[in-house]
Amino acid sequence: MKLKGMGVSLPINETTSNLERLKDKLHKIAGLGFDTVELPIQGMNVIKNGRINASRLQAYRDLLSSFPLQYTTHAPFDLNLFRQGDTSVDEKCLMASVDISGAIGAKIMVYHVGRYVGEEQLSISHSWARYTEEEKQALLQYEQKWMRTAGDRAQACGVMIAMENMRPYLDCADYVYALSPSALADQIEAVAHPHVQAVLDTGHLHMAVHMYGLDLLQELRRLAPYVIHMHLHDNYGRPCYSTEKSQYELAPLGRGDMHAPLGEGNLPFQLIAAELGPGFHGYVIHEVREMYESFWPQLRERYDQALGKTAAVSHSTASGV
Repeated sequence: MKLKGMGVSLPINETTSNLERLKDKLHKIAGLGFDTVELPIQGMNVIKNGRINASRLQAYRDLLSSFPLQYTTHAPFDLNLFRQGDTSVDEKCLMASVDISGAIGAKIMVYHVGRYVGEEQLSISHSWARYTEEEKQALLQYEQKWMRTAGDRAQACGVMIAMENMRPYLDCADYVYALSPSALADQIEAVAHPHVQAVLDTGHLHMAVHMYGLDLLQELRRLAPYVIHMHLHDNYGRPCYSTEKSQYELAPLGRGDMHAPLGEGNLPFQLIAAELGPGFHGYVIHEVREMYESFWPQLRERYDQALGKTAAVSHSTASGV
């Protein structure tokens, strides 16, 4: 695996929205030897109702450019091009996110793909749309159109859009198409835009493999040609219900999307890294929850140690051992 950069993601709270706090955090990140930071665009409070606050965006540009860091962004999580009813604000939010990413010099913008059932609806089953296969295909084509439009804007801004494989939930097993990397690869191929590729979320993949009985290596091989970015985090491969939010309740039972540091779960990272191999040339973001910030100084060492084991895995596979 060849890296363009390694870093951490920042949370959606005042760590990101308060410029003084963000400044302190960026100093800490740079001091730890990381060269990349992933910023949640919704945490920056630069978009309201799909429109950009230009003066606030300029303040971010001034601050971010004063650090020797690279940046990636994450478009707002609730942006959903499959939203029931009016999606005009979602469309504006998508394009504004691309513009913001370009303005701050971000190399990658992560995008959560369209969901047939929004996460905010998962606990309210009577609100779920019951789409036919034909209707689902129409939604996929709608997303393809907007991904091409956003891809054109991203290309002009010097940004790559990375579509993400999503986490599974027990209460709605098919709320989104991109629970399997194979399905995500199908959509990326249908978009067919050079600036629309994939981010591999390792924790989401781990849970999906266990919940749906997917073949890990087969799924990786299918998506690998498009992976330009990685969200690296650990869990125990056990999905939870969407209503279960407290990590302090979930972690003792090893359940849910923990977003824990590598080594704090049973993610088979050695197999993942071995399968991606030299074909991966992108950014690795340790997307760990704020509760694990004390692990930041260990993250690079944990990654390097895991890669050392990966070499052994690759050798064993090649030797037929």
